[in-house]
Amino acid sequence: MSATFAVVVGAVISHWYDGRARSAVHPERAERLGTLVASGLIVGESLWGVINAGLIVGFSKDAPIGLVPEDFALAPWLGLLGFVGAIVWLYGWMLRRSAAAR
Repeated sequence: MSATFAVVVGAVISHWYDGRARSAVHPERAERLGTLVASGLIVGESLWGVINAGLIVGFSKDAPIGLVPEDFALAPWLGLLGFVGAIVWLYGWMLRRSAAAR
């Protein structure tokens, strides 16, 4: 379920971004930037997974770099807000960069 949900969310974001990229001054540049950022997110998530697994094994803790206790109720919502904020900022940055490269 979690993998399927991520694909659906990615497809919705991609559809939105493709529409915005087509109306950019340089649509091919905007599309390349979108592909690069999406690839970077995938690679970054994979690298972070390996680093986190190493930290978990090395420190013998489930959350070796946890900043708040496990029962902190707002943690999932703050994480979601941070993730959505990062995605909006990155795609906005890409659209501004492709518009500035006239």
